[in-house]
Amino acid sequence: RGFEYVALMPTSLYGYAHSLQSGEAEPVQIESAPVSHDFFRVLGVSPVLGRDFAATDERVNAAPVVIVSDKVWREQLNRDPHAAGRTIQLDGRGYTVIGVMGPDVEFPRGAGLWTPLGIEARIVERRGATFLQAIARLKAGQSGDAVITEIKALLARLAGEHPEVYSQSQRAVVTPLVEYWTGSARAHLWIMLGAALLLLIASSISCGILLLSRTLSRRHELAARVALGASQGQILGQLAVEGAAIAAIAAAAGFGIAAVAVRFLTTLAPADIPRLQEATLNAHAFWFATAAASVAAMASSMLPGLAAVRMRVEPALREGGARLSRSRHGARMRGTFILAQAMVTVTLLAVASLMVLSYRSMMSADTGFSNRDTVSMNLQLRGREVDLKVRRSFYRNLLDRLRESPGVTSAAAVLVRPLEGTIGWDVSYDFDFEAGRTANRVLPKANYEVVTPGYFKTVGTPVLEGRDFDEHDAEEGAPVAIISQALAAVIRKAGHSPVGYRIQLGLGGWKRIIGVSGDARYRGITQTGVDVFVPFLQAAQATNYVVIRGTKSAKDLTATVRGALAAIDPNQTVAGVATLGELINRDGARHRFNMILLVWFGVCAGILAASGIYSVIAETTAEREVEIAIKKALGAGKSRLVSDMVTVALGLVAVGEGMGALCAVWAGTAASDLLYGVSPRDPRILASICAGLFIVSAAAGLWPAWVAARQDSSGTLRTS
Repeated sequence: RGFEYVALMPTSLYGYAHSLQSGEAEPVQIESAPVSHDFFRVLGVSPVLGRDFAATDERVNAAPVVIVSDKVWREQLNRDPHAAGRTIQLDGRGYTVIGVMGPDVEFPRGAGLWTPLGIEARIVERRGATFLQAIARLKAGQSGDAVITEIKALLARLAGEHPEVYSQSQRAVVTPLVEYWTGSARAHLWIMLGAALLLLIASSISCGILLLSRTLSRRHELAARVALGASQGQILGQLAVEGAAIAAIAAAAGFGIAAVAVRFLTTLAPADIPRLQEATLNAHAFWFATAAASVAAMASSMLPGLAAVRMRVEPALREGGARLSRSRHGARMRGTFILAQAMVTVTLLAVASLMVLSYRSMMSADTGFSNRDTVSMNLQLRGREVDLKVRRSFYRNLLDRLRESPGVTSAAAVLVRPLEGTIGWDVSYDFDFEAGRTANRVLPKANYEVVTPGYFKTVGTPVLEGRDFDEHDAEEGAPVAIISQALAAVIRKAGHSPVGYRIQLGLGGWKRIIGVSGDARYRGITQTGVDVFVPFLQAAQATNYVVIRGTKSAKDLTATVRGALAAIDPNQTVAGVATLGELINRDGARHRFNMILLVWFGVCAGILAASGIYSVIAETTAEREVEIAIKKALGAGKSRLVSDMVTVALGLVAVGEGMGALCAVWAGTAASDLLYGVSPRDPRILASICAGLFIVSAAAGLWPAWVAARQDSSGTLRTS
C-alpha cells in the first residue's frame, strides 16, 4: 500500500543472454533483463531515442520488442540515429528496437538489452518461484520502515499458510536502491576513506612534530616580535601562513600524483565496483583536496602556534630558544604527538593486517573445486528453449565432440557455473522421514544444479559416497539425485545413511539419492550452503554453461569449443569465458584491492611514525648537546645516555600502541562483515603489530641517540 509504482526484474541476469546479430556482423552474446512494462518509470528514466515499454508489449503473442543500452547502440548499431524502429536478430528471431537508453542507465548491472517480461499465467500461480524480484517507488510521505514492516508481516503470513513452499529461514529483504547498486562496495569504500583519513592524520602529526621543533627553536625571534608589539593573532597568523604554504605545495604535488594514481587504480581495482570507470579528478575532488590540505595545515600548526603565543617574553629574550625546547611544555607537546602517531599507526596497521590475513584465509579456503584450470563458458542456446529434447540432444552432441577432441581430458555442462554470483537456483526440499521433514522447515533452501555426467570430475569435486551420474540416468529411468555432504549430514543426524534415501525437490516427485558429493561454494568463496544435483536428462531446466578441462591452454580449449559449435550450429556463440581459478580470484577481487591499498597505507604510516620518532630524538639530542657532554664528563656511560634519551619517547610509543590496539579492535569489529577466518580481537595480531612498530620506533630513536652519545664532548664543553 505504500508504493506508488511496482515493477519486476530478474534476481540475476544468468540465463537471459541473447545472441544478437545486426546486419552482416558476427553474432555476439549480450546479457538481457526481462522487465515489466513500468520498470523504467519506477527508476524515473526514459529512452533518449524512441519510446518506453507499454502494457500491450507484455501481452501474450505481442510483437517482440526490445530496448537497447547506450553501449549496445554504439558498438552493435553503429550509433544509428534512426535505431528506433530497426529490426535486429535475437537468437534468430526478429525484434523491433523501440528505444535506446542513455549512457547513465545500466540496471541491473551488466544488462545490455531489456525485453518485456510477459509472465505466463502458470508462473504467476506458482508459489515459491524466486527468479524475480520487485523494485518499487515509495509514495510521497510514506515511511520506508513502515513498508518494510508490512512486507515482512506479509511473508510471515504466507510462510504460515504454505509451509510446504516457504521455510522459516526465509525472510523478506528490502534494500534501498543505492545500497542495492553499490552492494559491499559501499563498505569497502568507507574503509578506504577511513584508512586515507588515518594516513592524513599520521602525516599531519609528523608535520606537526617538525613544525613544533622549528617553532621552539625560533622562540627568541618570536619573543622579539611580541616585544615589538605583535599580537597573538599576528603570531598565529604568521605561523598559519607558513603552514598553509607548505600545505599548498604538498596538495599540488599530491593532486598531481593522484591524477596518475587514479588511472592505475582503475585498472587494478575489480570491475564490479559501480561506475568505476567514471572515477576522475574533477572540481569536487580538487576542492576536497584543498579543504583537506587546509585542515591538515591548521591541525599541524595549531599546537606549535599555541606554544608560541603562551611563551614568556622576558625569559625567552634573555635565554634564547634552547631553554623552551627543553621545557616541560615543549616536552609534553612532543610527547602528545608521539603518542597520537603511535595510536594512529597501530590502528591502520592492524586493520591492514586483518585484511591481509582475511584475504589469505579466503583464498586458501577449500572451495570444493580442486581443478582450478577448468575452463567455463556461457552457452545459453536461447533459440532452442521451447524444445527441451532438442536442447538435450544439442548438448549431448557437443560434449561427445569435445570429449573426442585432442587435448581434452573431460567436458560437461551445468545449469549455473560455480561462483557466478550470489543469486542462483534455490529449491525447497523434503526428506522421506519425520526428522527430515521437521528440519526442512528451518533449513535454508538448497542450491539447485542440473549437470551432465562427468561434471564432478571436470570441476574437481569428489563424490564421497555412492556414484556419479551416467548415461543411464535418463528421462525414462528412475528419478535420482546427488546431494552435498552438508545436506547428507541432516540424514545422518537422524541415524540413516543418505545413499538410498529419497528427497523431494520443490513440489515435484521424489528422487532417490545415489551419491554424496563434497561440499562446494557455488555462491561465493566465503559462503557455504547445501547443494542438490540432478541429471540433465531428467531435469526440466536446461544447462547453460560448458566446463572443459584438458592439457591445452584455456585459450586453446575455448577455440576447441567454438570449433565444435561451428560444426553443429554456426549461429551459436559462447561468452563469459573464465577458468575456475579466475572465478575464484574474481570473487575475492575487492578484498584483494582493499588489502593492497591498506598495506600501502600501513607501510606509509609506519614510515611516518619512524620518521617522527627519529626527528624528535634527533632534535632533542641536538638541544641537549651540552647536557649530554656534561654527563659524559661526569662519567655517564654510553648506554646510560642512550637510555635517558629514548626511554620517555619509547614509553609514549607503548602507551599509544595500547590505545591504538583498542581503536583497532573497534574498527575491526565494525568491519567484521568483510573479514573471513580472522578475529579483530585476536591478541596475536595486535601483539605482533605493536611489537613490530615498537622495534621500528626503537631503531629510529636509538640511532640519533647512539650517534650523540659517541660524539666527543670536550669540544662542546669548550664552546659552551
